[in-house]
Amino acid sequence: MSSVLPIPATSEGSVGSRRGAAPVIDAASAHRTDIEGLRGIAVLSVLAVHSFPQWLNGGFIGVDIFFVLSGYLISGILFQSLDAGRFSLTDFYARRIRRIFPALCLVLLACMVFSVAFTYPSESRQIGHHVAAGALFVSNLALWKEAGYFDVASEAKPLLHLWSLGIEEQFYIVWPLVVVLLFRHKRHALRLLCGLLLASFALNVAMVADRPVATFFLPPTRFWELMVGALLAWLTQYASGGPVAWLRLRLPSASWSHRHAGDVFAAVGLSMLALALWLIDKTDHFPGWWALLPTVGTFALLAAGPDAWINRRVLSQPILRFYGAISYPLYLWHWPLLCFPTVLGIPLTNEVRVMILIASVVLAALTYELVEKPIRQQRAGGRSTLVLLTALAAIGLCGWGLKQSDGLLDSYPQSVRGIASTEFRFDYADYRIDTCMLRLEQGPESFSADCVDRRDAARPLVMLWGDSHAASLYPGLAQLTAPAANAHRLAQYTAARCPPVMSPPPSASAHCARTNAYVLERVKAERPDTVVLAGHWLLYGAERASVDVHLAGLSDTVRMLKSLGVRRVVVFGQQPLWTMPPPRWLLTQWTQSRRVPERTLEHIDRASLDMDAPLRQAVSNAGAMFVSATEHLCDASGCLVSTQRDGIYSALNFDDSHLTTEGSRVLIDRTQAAWL
Repeated sequence: MSSVLPIPATSEGSVGSRRGAAPVIDAASAHRTDIEGLRGIAVLSVLAVHSFPQWLNGGFIGVDIFFVLSGYLISGILFQSLDAGRFSLTDFYARRIRRIFPALCLVLLACMVFSVAFTYPSESRQIGHHVAAGALFVSNLALWKEAGYFDVASEAKPLLHLWSLGIEEQFYIVWPLVVVLLFRHKRHALRLLCGLLLASFALNVAMVADRPVATFFLPPTRFWELMVGALLAWLTQYASGGPVAWLRLRLPSASWSHRHAGDVFAAVGLSMLALALWLIDKTDHFPGWWALLPTVGTFALLAAGPDAWINRRVLSQPILRFYGAISYPLYLWHWPLLCFPTVLGIPLTNEVRVMILIASVVLAALTYELVEKPIRQQRAGGRSTLVLLTALAAIGLCGWGLKQSDGLLDSYPQSVRGIASTEFRFDYADYRIDTCMLRLEQGPESFSADCVDRRDAARPLVMLWGDSHAASLYPGLAQLTAPAANAHRLAQYTAARCPPVMSPPPSASAHCARTNAYVLERVKAERPDTVVLAGHWLLYGAERASVDVHLAGLSDTVRMLKSLGVRRVVVFGQQPLWTMPPPRWLLTQWTQSRRVPERTLEHIDRASLDMDAPLRQAVSNAGAMFVSATEHLCDASGCLVSTQRDGIYSALNFDDSHLTTEGSRVLIDRTQAAWL
């Protein structure tokens, strides 16, 4: 799961409250400076975790602070307008458009320009896709669909942060209608609101362990955070002015607790936020139970009211208010600017990060002063709303066009289009993902019956077992073991991050032990003649001690297979790894010299080449045949990165390690004489 947790847009105006009274919505007379400061804390926390994650692991909880703030402010406005009999869905959405669209259009347009001017098709098509999703406010759904073992790193997705804006806007599509329903049954409204909140929270807790990506991105498991703010708005409006005012009514008027009830709420709230920032990190199941710290803490700070000492003296500081005022454009700008160097291959040094943060603040301030404020100060009307709708729709259509054009792939000659379109485009059909190549979250029950070729059962069976690196061998083996090719059949049992060892290492997937036990049962049932074991061996043991344990497990697997009657066990060595994806390097070379190299010594991860010796010794002692991918793909002039057929070039890798279909066929063609 990605660690990027962006800030949703803040709402126009602030709901203020007087002790024991309903909130006032007139922003001019009731603007809460403490809310502006709380926005500042939220956005600075997220900027810190994105720029210097070693300093503040839990900074991403800023998004949860904003969800509560947004739910509180918007719900208060809805309640007031319904009470006054002047609620209008058209006016509500027009205000949202005027608040959200201007800065969003600028950032989406900037990402489009960057994509067309500086990136290769792999990034261009992805940015185009995310621009279109961002314009439709479905970024969270798009990212949920993309997430998985083969997904691109979050640092290479300049628009990843729009997921939270998607959740917020999806909430505001349905929330006004829910509020209208609440007002029709106002006597039961509080129970209904609490029921919806608890149902969403319970779903979040129930799903977070087994389906963390879905829990993170899907609206039903995040809406409760906005409803925490909505609950406070309801209590403030209709329950004696809110929790603090309600408590004061029940305390002696001269007591210390009566005078300082708001201060206690604020102190508890700020302490909870501090604990969240200190204790939570991206390895925790989040949101889950952990999200109660920032959400309840924000609830308490808001409930404390503007007169609490912390709210007056800390949250209302001018520097926090400044960052709070520009928090929405600041968040929109900072993440793309942090991603652009990574996309271009420029190292993100501390100096670069600081310069990016300064540039983000400058752009955010300019956007706020020159774009947001002038549009807000215009008289509300249909023309500006229509212009903003048209602009965002046009940008979204351009993004969709960029995706459909495969990142402007036609601008490259036919001979290199295969390379230009290869990076991170995994051929799921040839890996047989979801059927015989399982994703991280899938257990062995997801294997298909078609994972074993049952045509002409008299032919000997070759079984492929391992992780995604093993799956990358399948296209070559499938061609080699086709009925027309020779007398073998093929079975495939592969799963992401699941090496074929008896005791999976800690870095293996959660279902790996069950998956390997299942494969051993299939070995007993199918009685294969040959079992091919392959994996990303370097991934499971970066240190020598863990490598030794890992190799001992591999030796045990070989011996187990031999004891089950497998005639021949073949272990493929570590495939060469790269510090830059070969398609990117090849396209760079072609751009500079109009030449596509066949081999290179550049960007090879030397540690991957050193895995052959310990692997060979471990499996040979156990009675297996060892096949070195390095020996067959690399020589003194470098490792193979491309092939050419009839003037058309193909890359051998999708990314830093996984083979393309053509790469799989090349490796199997070159190694078959050694083992088959």
